Amino acid sequence: MEFYITQCIAGFIAFDEDLQIADYKLFTEDEVVSNLIKIEENEILDEEIELINGMKLDSKDEDKIIIETTKRKSQYKELENYENIEVKTPNKGGEHLRSNIDNILEEIGFSKSQDEIIQIYEKLAIYKIKKSSQEEDKLLIQAINSVDDIDESISKLVERIRDWYTIYFPEMDTISSNETYIKLIAESENREDILENYMEHFSEEIEESTGADIEEDDLLMLKSFAESIYSLQKSRKELETYIDTKMEAIAPNLRDLLGSTLGAKLIAHIGSIKRLATYPASVIQIMGAEKAIFRHLKTGERPPKHGLIFQHPSVRGAKWWNRGKIARNLALKITLAVRKDVFSGEYDPSIAEDYLKKVEQIEKENPFPKKTSQKRAKERKAEKDKGKGKSKKYKGSKKNKKNKKKRRK
Repeated sequence: MEFYITQCIAGFIAFDEDLQIADYKLFTEDEVVSNLIKIEENEILDEEIELINGMKLDSKDEDKIIIETTKRKSQYKELENYENIEVKTPNKGGEHLRSNIDNILEEIGFSKSQDEIIQIYEKLAIYKIKKSSQEEDKLLIQAINSVDDIDESISKLVERIRDWYTIYFPEMDTISSNETYIKLIAESENREDILENYMEHFSEEIEESTGADIEEDDLLMLKSFAESIYSLQKSRKELETYIDTKMEAIAPNLRDLLGSTLGAKLIAHIGSIKRLATYPASVIQIMGAEKAIFRHLKTGERPPKHGLIFQHPSVRGAKWWNRGKIARNLALKITLAVRKDVFSGEYDPSIAEDYLKKVEQIEKENPFPKKTSQKRAKERKAEKDKGKGKSKKYKGSKKNKKNKKKRRK
């Protein structure tokens, strides 16, 4: 004999093999919403325990209680009929309930109106939205996206002020650091002040600037503009500190392996750390290289070896013939680190340590490219040279045609 247990807005219902109602336990009116929330959080309710323990089984060996739930079977181990329990989603009882929901609710005496049912589901939806908004990785995603936006803005604004300030003080253009460049303008009144107090930032001694003399109002405008950019640079540093703190709390293993910024970028690319934990290493390895993947599928070009993880120093700084191997190992360690952060929450420093040892081993075992790699590199170079030769030949043939036409004339 098989019994099918499922749940709905009214409570828990048990069906027999013929899909007739064997037993049911309804929620009290005050606890409908709170009980549905507990079910969402995979908690076992008193009504469910009471229904399972109250099932009258003819044979302990043959009878089964098949529960439609997302919970694990081990969560029911304290119950009397634990050995007869199976977890299956969906089960026949659940499908029958959803197909005949109105008739079954009427049969068990659930008397709420359509408007009252809608209100219950509205409250449940509001709870889910609030819970989703309270997840810390949502705040982390907004923070790392803000850093990218600030970087883009600073890049454009610095380019603009460099062009602008060069009119007044062209010698400043030798300062390569944008942060130093902006700081000097923001903290100084004029070029004489910069030369007097910050001469160590220049590669050569400057006695007098060759720039144009401008009005006091123009200088004040430049200084104000530089202060705005300097304020943005400070905000970026504060955001980086905030991201590091959040990553330490949310994903300590991923932070230890990738660093705060790259780890946060991976989470932001997917949308949440829980979703990232469900992806295999092969997907994580090329995550962020979607354009290259589609180009490979469309034109048959070589597939990408890495995506966002190329920003990791061990991948970016590796020799070209080792880069693919290192990227694969890094992707494997990322899956391990993320799953540990999501499912256990325990910090494990051995993940990053093992990865660094593996990188050393790969570089030690492959100090030079293999013959197959060298052969492929030569083939690619030959293809490029062949393409260049064709274009030159084609251009030459056009010239020959023009010369022939001139001779005929």
